[in-house]
Amino acid sequence: MNRVISIFAAWGLAALMVLCVPQMSDALGLHVKAGVSLTREPQFDTFYGMGGQFDSHRWMIGGNLDLGSVMLPKLHLLPGLDIAAQENLRVYAVNLDVVYFFHQTPVGRAYFGGGFGTHFFRPQIASDAIDSESAVEESVDGPQNDTKISLNLPLGYQRKLSPMLAWFGEMKLIIADDEKDSALQFTIGFRFGNE
Repeated sequence: MNRVISIFAAWGLAALMVLCVPQMSDALGLHVKAGVSLTREPQFDTFYGMGGQFDSHRWMIGGNLDLGSVMLPKLHLLPGLDIAAQENLRVYAVNLDVVYFFHQTPVGRAYFGGGFGTHFFRPQIASDAIDSESAVEESVDGPQNDTKISLNLPLGYQRKLSPMLAWFGEMKLIIADDEKDSALQFTIGFRFGNE
């Protein structure tokens, strides 16, 4: 059932990217970013209540394509791709976010938004352990490939460096169906292209 939902979500994201044609083609821009994604593991105590903490991180790189305004002049469509790495795990995320620029000045602008992402979790087996029996057992009973759907909530700020270049900082809350797959992502990067 989870696989059917993942396939449906991937095709739905592709259809939205094709159908949502931007109103202003001169607003095309490319965002290139790098940062860290903080993850948490569930923590249960003996008393009544639940808690959690950020106990691991994933280094990430990625990019978004700003397709310009959709329906409203300050509402922009940003499809993107992120790649995160954590010890023996690689996560590839395809996102479709919509952001609203709520504060604009001649030199900068702030935004918040929401969207959906499809995360492909791909565990890596260490190359030096391939010949051992434990590697064979881990490949059969250990971590398997997985695909998850997430809700993304970005909040960021862009500041112009020149007419075609800006730097930006972004915080994105990634909410998945499992607590260990959710994350708080901090990135910085550059935006190339018109606003």
